[in-house]
Amino acid sequence: MDLDRFEVIKRGLTADVVRLLMERYGWSEEKAISEFMLSRVYGCLQDEETKVWHYGPLQLAELYEDERSGNLYWPEVA
Repeated sequence: MDLDRFEVIKRGLTADVVRLLMERYGWSEEKAISEFMLSRVYGCLQDEETKVWHYGPLQLAELYEDERSGNLYWPEVA
């Protein structure tokens, strides 16, 4: 995938996940960004080859929650 297009997709997904985390946890935007960017889910989202960018924001937020609870299992990408 073109690097510019991947960057746009990644930024959009990150913004949507951050919004969901703010709603779910009552976090400030700064805290939600900080917490998500420290996660393994975000780390995988940064690597195009993992194909994590195929997941939607809701699924990424749920994976983040799974990671926080110690139960992160990656679903198969179709």
